[in-house]
Amino acid sequence: MISVLPLVFERGDLMAVNFHSPEGLFDTSLNLFRLHNAFFIPNGHIRSVSPVDLFPQHDFPTLVLGDFNIHHSASDTTRLLSDHDQFISSPYFDRASAYLFSLLSTPGIYTRFLFTTNHRPAVLDLSFANSALLPYFSSRNPSLPHTGSDHTALTIIFSTPLLKPPPRGQNWKYTDWDHISPLLADLSLTAPPALPTLHTLDLWFDDSLAKITHLITSNTPTKLPSSYVKPWWTPELTQLRRIHHHTSRLMRKNQASPAMARAARNT
Repeated sequence: MISVLPLVFERGDLMAVNFHSPEGLFDTSLNLFRLHNAFFIPNGHIRSVSPVDLFPQHDFPTLVLGDFNIHHSASDTTRLLSDHDQFISSPYFDRASAYLFSLLSTPGIYTRFLFTTNHRPAVLDLSFANSALLPYFSSRNPSLPHTGSDHTALTIIFSTPLLKPPPRGQNWKYTDWDHISPLLADLSLTAPPALPTLHTLDLWFDDSLAKITHLITSNTPTKLPSSYVKPWWTPELTQLRRIHHHTSRLMRKNQASPAMARAARNT
């Protein structure tokens, strides 16, 4: 049984909820999990929720998420940031790093799509997990149906850490291309939507890619995983590693600002 206890801060931009279970959470002896949800109200060069209020120092699993209304190179890798953006966002990422909070959001995945054409999408909805919660993080993706808001609904999944060995991978060296090539030529794919929206185009692309991928993988033998394979490695970690090295190279080449150096370190 899990009990839920809201924490009252007597303010409208920050809330927290405690989840407590005598039997333990995440199949462990951990009894307490806390969720912080914030909505940053812009006010010139500051935001209504301070970094100190947002990132507490807890030894139990803590998740911090919300509409941060800030732009940072660690979360929005393709955005050209102004000094104003860096000035506002850096204290939050510095505080998160200092108190061992890790960014769960996949860099560059937009979470806000304005209904006007003169504004670009943005990464405003961020999620951070402290070191006590991070081992149980499984995935975070915008897979929920559209809600009518200009913000994307997100799903965050936590589970027991993987204790089993990684699955067998494809042995691409022995892919039977002589057999696959005519099958690919005869493969029937649905036509793209005549008047596509972002959602319908994504559905069409995912369906087509799944058909092609299934055809190739079903004609490719598997192999035993290498002894060097890390079962906890994820595509998100690969992306973060690339961002880290890319930013580090820019720092060495162009003598980047201290804020950019911190962004490389935090990834």
